[in-house]
Amino acid sequence: MKSTHCYARSLILFLALSISICVLAQGPVVSKVQVQPRTDGSGNVDIHYDLYHPKGLTSTVSLRLSKDGGASYPFTLVHTSGHTGTNVSPGSNRHILWEAGTEFPGEEISRAVIEVVATGHDEEEGEIIPGEMITIPAGSFEMGRPYTDTGWDDELPVHTVYLDRYQIGKYQVTNGEYAAVLNWAYTRNLLKSSNGSEYTGGTIYAYGQLIADTVSSSDYSQISFVNSRFSVRSREGHEGRFFSMADHPVVMVSWYGAVCYCNWLSEKEGLKPCYDTATWERYEPVRNGYRLPTEAEWERAAAWDGTKHWRYGMTSDSIDITKANYGDYNPLGLKAYPYTTPVGWYNGVNLARWDTPGLLTVHARSPVGAYDMSGNVLERCHDRWSSSYYSSSPESNPTGPASGSSRFLRGGSWFSRESDCRAAARSHFSGPGSRGNGGGFRLSRTP
Repeated sequence: MKSTHCYARSLILFLALSISICVLAQGPVVSKVQVQPRTDGSGNVDIHYDLYHPKGLTSTVSLRLSKDGGASYPFTLVHTSGHTGTNVSPGSNRHILWEAGTEFPGEEISRAVIEVVATGHDEEEGEIIPGEMITIPAGSFEMGRPYTDTGWDDELPVHTVYLDRYQIGKYQVTNGEYAAVLNWAYTRNLLKSSNGSEYTGGTIYAYGQLIADTVSSSDYSQISFVNSRFSVRSREGHEGRFFSMADHPVVMVSWYGAVCYCNWLSEKEGLKPCYDTATWERYEPVRNGYRLPTEAEWERAAAWDGTKHWRYGMTSDSIDITKANYGDYNPLGLKAYPYTTPVGWYNGVNLARWDTPGLLTVHARSPVGAYDMSGNVLERCHDRWSSSYYSSSPESNPTGPASGSSRFLRGGSWFSRESDCRAAARSHFSGPGSRGNGGGFRLSRTP
């Protein structure tokens, strides 16, 4: 599914100035952007805009900030409410409240420019998908390693799997997205400290399980908790440039933490949660909310084009640094781990690395159009781990063994070897409460 984007910008210091408007025949149009800082000392900013869609459809709306007068927009704003996020209806005088004082405490940004971004989808494949979800039609594919030159025994035998129609995320879940849902959960008293008391910072627990770390509890986490709000840090890269981690994949999140995100986002959007957090089992029959993909769903989206199983998750049988973030290559020149890149970085536009000028990436997408299915971060799946499951798994909609403590991860990470980035490679940690600086996840959903 092809997405369309529209941008409109306004200088914070010069209200009602629309710098650019994008008009797309099939997409949303943002106009009349007005930015008004409040004078009550709260540090809050009111943003108003008009949103038009030629077919009256909803859009996904987000805000990006430039600190250099509009030369670049590296900061995706997290502390926002109102007409933002998914399913924003078209209309005039849409309103967003930005808690600028919380997101950038004590900072004066003299060359700030706000960009309102509206994303829609064309209808070439018949429906509008919120949250950048890709629909995959029902059908069969060949699962497992079809080549013999490299791999492990648990990738065999190759076997036919049938999957019902499902959706999978175009991108890995980001720090910004995870922080926004944590804020939603915090206001509902769903987050706890290690002793079960009200959450005040550090490692996060929910329903008796460890779900995630923050910067205060792990140097690798990119999410902070300050003044009762979760936000995303910025990190130094090449030549002292600072990058917002908002669009980078979330790390230091356990399998429990990924499941909680799925449930809470589902509730936030009025869908039915897919997991029972008393047992941590998936409800059957599967509900309409967000969930983790099964191993089979992940591999089908990463490798199968209808006739061929590709070696890597980018319609490619080879891998190099213009196609994926792996092997400690560090495209942004970050000064410390994790060496992640923004989701969708390998889209044919970005420079592959700061010290190789002119090296352009290709469109490194999977056969269904998903990004980063080889490298960046390993992705958690629903299934429990078993090295012999392929020999006995059901042909239709397999969900993994009924027992076992470990859960699968797929796709390789920023530190992985080339062989571990293969679409058929299977990895697992010691248990669903473990987390690491190379592990994240993407969403799946049954329409």
